[in-house]
Amino acid sequence: MTLVVAHRGASTMAPENTMEAYRLAVEQGADAIELDVHLTTDGQLAVIHDDSLERTTDGSGAVAALTMDQIRASDAGATFAGSDGSFPHRGKGLRVPTLPEVIDWLPAEVGLVIEIKARAAVDEVVRLIGAADELRQRATVISFDEEAIQRSRELDPELSTGLLLVPSDSFERGLVWVTEHGHTAVHPWDGDLGVDPTPLILQATAYRCRVGCYVVNDPDRMQQLAAAGLWGLVTDVPEVARQALPR
Repeated sequence: MTLVVAHRGASTMAPENTMEAYRLAVEQGADAIELDVHLTTDGQLAVIHDDSLERTTDGSGAVAALTMDQIRASDAGATFAGSDGSFPHRGKGLRVPTLPEVIDWLPAEVGLVIEIKARAAVDEVVRLIGAADELRQRATVISFDEEAIQRSRELDPELSTGLLLVPSDSFERGLVWVTEHGHTAVHPWDGDLGVDPTPLILQATAYRCRVGCYVVNDPDRMQQLAAAGLWGLVTDVPEVARQALPR
């Protein structure tokens, strides 16, 4: 079964990387939640994609230079625009969550894909996963940063880890690096899997490596990827994906 992984939650329906986006994703049938983490200046893990606050909140400043209290003073629903041009989540109390907050909330049947955006966050991410013993069986750590992924595996050799490939990066190069370093999966951009993804997925399977990809929002493409044996796809529209890929 190809897993439906909600990209920063149900990010077309609620502000990305907020508890509301995660709640909606689970409600819509996502198998796992994908989120991003940065380390704050007081050593906490802020769940936010960018390294600064401006795009997704009404605050400003670099995440690494702010405390978690300073970050949570900003409105994480302020900049999310609805299809009608309104701002339906502005002033509704949405805040940038911490990774422990998400872990504590996460339903037992839902997986967690943690993208490490800053290398400084690795140690604390791995520590938190290890402290929540049951979570280790359904958590995956991914990053575009090879050193971050390698550090994650060194800290916990049993942890599921995967390398994200930037668009146009060589799938073969990524697959070789992942398998040589003992990682679990490789995650290319969907466009790099080609019109027929089957040969590349079979190649990875021969190396006992899983293949995920990002970001897939077209239902026909979802079904094609699933038929080819894709492990999981990251999508902005988990509701569409769940309809295309029923359990």
